[in-house]
Amino acid sequence: MASPSPEDRHVDFTDETIEGQYEGITPVSEASDDQKLADRDQSLAEADQTASNSDQTAAGREQAAADSDQAASDRDLAHGGDPEVHDSSRDAREDSAQQRQYSAQGRVETADSRDEIAHARDLTALARDQAAELRDRELTTREGSAGKHAEIMLRAAEDRRSAATDRAAAAEGRARAAADRAQAARDRELATRTALQAQADRDELLEQLAIAETDGLTGTRARATGLEHIASEIDRARRTMAPLVVAYVDVVGLKAVNDSQGHAAGDALLQRAVDGIRGHLRSYDLIVRIGGDEFLCVMSGASIEDAEHRFSVIQAALAADSDPSEIKVGFAELEAEDSAAELIRRADAELPVSARR
Repeated sequence: MASPSPEDRHVDFTDETIEGQYEGITPVSEASDDQKLADRDQSLAEADQTASNSDQTAAGREQAAADSDQAASDRDLAHGGDPEVHDSSRDAREDSAQQRQYSAQGRVETADSRDEIAHARDLTALARDQAAELRDRELTTREGSAGKHAEIMLRAAEDRRSAATDRAAAAEGRARAAADRAQAARDRELATRTALQAQADRDELLEQLAIAETDGLTGTRARATGLEHIASEIDRARRTMAPLVVAYVDVVGLKAVNDSQGHAAGDALLQRAVDGIRGHLRSYDLIVRIGGDEFLCVMSGASIEDAEHRFSVIQAALAADSDPSEIKVGFAELEAEDSAAELIRRADAELPVSARR
């Protein structure tokens, strides 16, 4: 906040004039002005402590984020890593960025206050100088004893010393205000970098979670996370009182293809079968690979008849493909007391006998 130099204008040594020259400061006497400035200095000292505490809090959160990052980097999410470690690291970085934004705003407000006080001190110093000048003139016009003249001279000298002290304090306040603004700028820059890192953490987490939850060959859900999603689908079906069907799918002939043509051909067989299934299911139907050639398909809102019809179309399409494949399917509809394991067991039990090994 730019303030006009006291030398740019003449200020009469009256309380009312100073109040008009500087809004927000209402000097009643030199003692009361000094007390007000001292009180505001104390408030600024408390603001400095608050900013320091904010810095410490932000630093602590950043250290927690760094520790979480290290812990997360020591684990491979696809092989047992803990997604919550990445999640907590991201949250710590976001908290740290927000804390630094608060700290930066507080420093700017503190800097404004320091400039305000510095301007008030300049005005007080100017008033005291003018008081000293008035006393000097009084010496030349006033008749009195030598003692009275000495008293006036002492008071004038004290006014000038006080004015010099006020100006020095004003200069120090402006310097600290400049330092506050520089620190606020650094806080904001660091907050921006921290927020960007938090977003990068979030993106990395989502990518690694997607990798961990996906079967690399077929693009279906991996077994562990897939079974969790099946349990969630069952809970949702019960909440909404909607039907739900699980189809237990076995890709026929995988071992024979692996033995006769190699595993690359077996992989291609699985991919064709899954592509055929996915192409005829709804986008939100869940497909989970639970074994080498075994898959689960979860169809919410569908009846057994709906599921059987849909898979008859899938089987016909796979058989008619230029490189045909075959699947066998068993179905089970969710019942009142079913757990996920029981529902899957019943669907497995419905597989045609020819599909069992």
